[in-house]
This record gives sequence, C-alpha cells and structure tokens, in this order.
Amino acid sequence: MRLVTLAPAKVNLVLRVGPVRADGYHDLRTLMVPLDLGDRVEVRVSARRGPVRCTVPGRPELHGPANLAARAAEAFRRRFGVERAVSIRIEKRTPVTAGLGGGSSDAAAVLRCLARAFRVRDAAALAAIALEIGSDVPFFLGPGPAWAAGRGERLSPADVPPLDLVLVYPEDPSLAIRAGDAYRWLDEARAGGSQAPRRLGRPGRWRPSLLGNDLQAPCVARKPALQALLGLLVGAGAAAAIMSGSGPTVFGIFPGRGAARGAALAIQGRAKGGAAGVQVLLARTVRRHPRVSPWRSPRSASSRSTRRSSRPT
Repeated sequence: MRLVTLAPAKVNLVLRVGPVRADGYHDLRTLMVPLDLGDRVEVRVSARRGPVRCTVPGRPELHGPANLAARAAEAFRRRFGVERAVSIRIEKRTPVTAGLGGGSSDAAAVLRCLARAFRVRDAAALAAIALEIGSDVPFFLGPGPAWAAGRGERLSPADVPPLDLVLVYPEDPSLAIRAGDAYRWLDEARAGGSQAPRRLGRPGRWRPSLLGNDLQAPCVARKPALQALLGLLVGAGAAAAIMSGSGPTVFGIFPGRGAARGAALAIQGRAKGGAAGVQVLLARTVRRHPRVSPWRSPRSASSRSTRRSSRPT
C-alpha cells in the first residue's frame, strides 16, 4: 500500500508561556494554525516484514531513524504490533528548525498514513504516540486551527479566518535557534526581572489584538538581526509581524493575497540588495489539515489528462 499527504507548516498566532514546571516543561497557551505550505510525505507499507526506512531527497542529513517521521513510524509499529516494512519519502518544502513545525508535521503525516493503512481508529492511542514524539505533533493530528494547552497536548478547536502571510526565514546558521534555548532565555529574562511571568488565561475567539509571542523578546535580544526582519515586514505593509514559535522565522499578516504577494517581492528585492540569506515564503492559513490519499503515478495522472483533453468539445 502506498499513501501520500501534505504535511502542513504552522504558525503560532499566540504563544503564551507559563513558569517552568517540575518536569522541566512549560505550560503553554498557544493558538496554532496550519498553512497551505508544507512537505509532501509518501508512505509505502510492504506486504513483508522489514525495517522502517526514511529518505529526504536532497537533504541526506535528514535520512534515517533520527528523523521524527521515522520515530513516529517505529512508535506506531510498537504500539500496534506491526512488523511490516515501512518506507517514508519526504519532499521538504518547509524550512528546517524554523519554528514552523515541519518535522512534527511530517511525523503526524506518517501517523495519519499508517492509521489509514492499518485501519486504526484509536484516537487516544495515536495522540499518546504523537506526544511521545514531540509537543507539537498532537496538533497536526487534529482537524485544523486549535488552541493548545499543557505541553501542547490539550487541544480545543479555534475559528480562524483565512489569513494571508509572508514568512521570512533567515538561512544564516548563526541565527538558528534551538527550542530549548528559546525557553531557557525566557526563564533567564524572567529570573532577571526583565520579563514578568504571564498569566495564561483562557482560550478565546481569535482577534488580531491577541497576536503575540512570549519567546520573541528574549530571542531578539540575543539575535538582533531578527528585529530587522520584523521591520522589513512592517515596512512592506504588514498589519503586524511576530516570530513564529521558537523562531527564527518571522511572519507578517497582510490584508489580502495581492498585498502579501507584493510585499514578498519587495522583501526579496531588498534581500538581493543586501539582506542576503533569507528565504521569503508566501502562505495562507487553512481551516483543515489535508487528507491522506492513495498514491497515484504522475504518468497515470498525465495519461488521464491526455484522455480528457482528447475528448470532443
């Protein structure tokens, strides 16, 4: 059996972080929304016993068992007693270690594919596997935009209208941010009194005034170049601009697709003129995660198209 799906990227429209817990994690209140940007994930299940294999064409450093997608497949096999070989192929389109949830979404995509392949409908078991892999993975198993609490495992649906975004991802390795570092910097800022702990409150209806990210200030303090990227977005017409998740990607919200497209072109022009090493992406939020579909050969798709075009009109 061969299945395929899109593993959408996400942005955090709201990310509020509580004090560090006894287990080392933080309680969160975050509003996450999936995007129409994402990786293409293909899962092939063999009729024979065998291992899990994971390949990412063009990104050999992401091959193998350490990839979250491969770890998700192994966890699924352990939980449900599956011994058949599983091959995973990921076409990366979402930047890596960018605060956009790319690896977590790939892992959830694999779980969704395997759940369909083996007719698993135990949502609680799948959610437990997802949380074992990473805090963002349960979100990508859900239906769409959601408020997440706890580590990210307590989800409640959110009604978010389509938003047109421009994402700016700095490719300079010196601007990369590990999630653990971002949270540690926030804890240090709070311990030093420069940033007060926040009451998380309750999830509510989305409105632009809620936009915010508690991790942004400590990350910008250590990576000042991020402030310049936020300024690029606002200067290009964004109604507001913030960092997504633990960064370093920043994004701006624009009044429509045309305005976002114009802003993306303007920022790309500036990047060529000096702010080198940034990737500018156009995206729109979506209301539902993509479905899993049977894999179809590109050749068969093109032959169907040829047959349709040859019909008399």
